[in-house]
Amino acid sequence: MIPKDAVDAHIPYPGSPDELTNILSVQIAKTLSKNLSFQHECNLIQVKISGTGLAMRGAKVTLHDHFDGTRVLRWRNRKYTYTTLTKAQRKTAEADGKTINARVEEAITKRYTTDIKGHKPAAGHPWRKMHIGKSATDSKTLSNNTMTKGERDTSTLQARDISI
Repeated sequence: MIPKDAVDAHIPYPGSPDELTNILSVQIAKTLSKNLSFQHECNLIQVKISGTGLAMRGAKVTLHDHFDGTRVLRWRNRKYTYTTLTKAQRKTAEADGKTINARVEEAITKRYTTDIKGHKPAAGHPWRKMHIGKSATDSKTLSNNTMTKGERDTSTLQARDISI
């Protein structure tokens, strides 16, 4: 098929090659935790910064996954370096002066409040209304109630002889 106009209609991209690479990348939006980390593909990614990074806590960052296999982490049009940790290498955050007392109290209460029996359902729970096994008014109970004292003693002796 012959085109109607032989002139090439494509125009070059006016921006830089880096901008074009970012536009064509797969962009994944993530939210940073208090530790300046997030999870991606079963890995923990932690941002490396100088300073405390208080402004980045809870920030929405974008992970650019390029087609050549490279990844770039961006926040507010700036590139940030990061480390990738597997879940086995994950460490708990250090306790600062504000959180140390709460962590100690939590550990103490967890130690002393372990219940051996487990959870007991409430009195109105549906499990308590289930009828499992023989009912309380089966035929033996009714027949024992109508027996005289002498008949009950002989039946008890017969039951003992059978079990011995």
